[in-house]
Amino acid sequence: MRAGKEDRNKAQQRREAMGKDSVWSLIQRFSGPAIISMTVASSYNLVDAIFVGKLGPSALAAMSTTFPLTLSFIAIASGTAMGVTSLIARNLGTGDNENADRTASVAITLCFLLSSIILAICLPVLNSMLRALGASGEVLQLARSYMFILIVFNVFSYLSLVLASIIRADGNPVFSSSISISTAFLNIALDPVFIFGFGPVPAFGIQGAAIATVIAQATGTAVFLFHIISGRTGYKFRPEYFLPDLRIVTGIYKVGMASIVRSGAQFVVIGVINNTAASFGVVPLAIIGVLLRAGRFIQMPVLGLGQGIVPVIGYNYGAQRKTRVAEVVFKIALAGSLWTLVCWLVIMLFPTQVMSVFSGESEFLIEGALAIRLYMLAFFTLGLRMVPGFLFQGIGKGFPATVLTIAQNIGFLLPLVLILPRFFGLTGLWLAFPIADALALLLGQLWMNFELHRQGISFLWWKTVTARE
Repeated sequence: MRAGKEDRNKAQQRREAMGKDSVWSLIQRFSGPAIISMTVASSYNLVDAIFVGKLGPSALAAMSTTFPLTLSFIAIASGTAMGVTSLIARNLGTGDNENADRTASVAITLCFLLSSIILAICLPVLNSMLRALGASGEVLQLARSYMFILIVFNVFSYLSLVLASIIRADGNPVFSSSISISTAFLNIALDPVFIFGFGPVPAFGIQGAAIATVIAQATGTAVFLFHIISGRTGYKFRPEYFLPDLRIVTGIYKVGMASIVRSGAQFVVIGVINNTAASFGVVPLAIIGVLLRAGRFIQMPVLGLGQGIVPVIGYNYGAQRKTRVAEVVFKIALAGSLWTLVCWLVIMLFPTQVMSVFSGESEFLIEGALAIRLYMLAFFTLGLRMVPGFLFQGIGKGFPATVLTIAQNIGFLLPLVLILPRFFGLTGLWLAFPIADALALLLGQLWMNFELHRQGISFLWWKTVTARE
């Protein structure tokens, strides 16, 4: 009993630190572990592609066609987790601990509901979905064998992401991220075992990558559940709290809908991209899968930065510390920009070396080196592009974040993908990405600065940072 009280007191102290400690300290404490965990977690997508690439271009192309689906499933879970984190943080900022407890409970229920819906909808039409994403013949068979396992056991993916966010929102990001990191490394370690076989384990090929992922996610889920059930968080769980509450669900998806809309938009856009690439042959289809995974890998630390800091934004916004909110926005923009600039420089200087990690075939390397340079032309703006969404999600304004997401994918990228290849061939496909990135940057910055001005925060961020409430 005493131990449980001490744990709750520590949790309360961690929560209050979000409104007191220095911003750089909070970024390090909250976003640091999230950045590491999300980077490591996304690295297994790259590792999957590296190992599967050894099976041949068709297997790598199959991974390309499944990428929109896996990305969509993860985005739905991430959107739910982001909404849960923001709502819990704002409840804690206003001192409403009971609603924070109810939100955490409903989030767990949502994991089972969402994964069941995905299973019921996707499995019967899996072949049709994969064909729409550019798969056919041998590529279709390989893609189906991979996705079947991930869909059937999708509940572990949802639970591991949402439980990690619940624990992070409680003010304990280190534990949450350390478990996520450990499960990602487990996934990477199991990949070659199940893909190529080892000892008594037979070679499952591309299907083995999915088996490794499910085992790792199930392990992470078990550890998170044990941590919560053992009473080491500040939450109080009661049976009635797990019943879906429309008010809480609405509050979650008011913020999280941006990520879910992003997943739907990405599914449509990547489907068109895959089909466009496939019209030029199997190699371009394999290349686009590598480019999207590489882009996702670079994006993950910035997403981790936002995932970690959204509770801090929400807490301070709920406590009416708006100057502190502006300081957080300025500093995460700086941190995200530095990371993306370093990655951009590496790719611009060594494109062939980067692509050779996935395949050594000459056609793949020649076309891939040009493709990745064009694809990444404006990628150094990623940090600045994503910060507006973090701000709007943190303060509970899901509509602007959702619109920015739609604009990036549907408003800008999709028309460019449909138009440019008709005039410039395959080069036009690669150029569509940096042009869309530049347009999204302009829209996001204008909208965010308008919101800061509306909140009474100076456009001169350096003055905002030095100001003190």
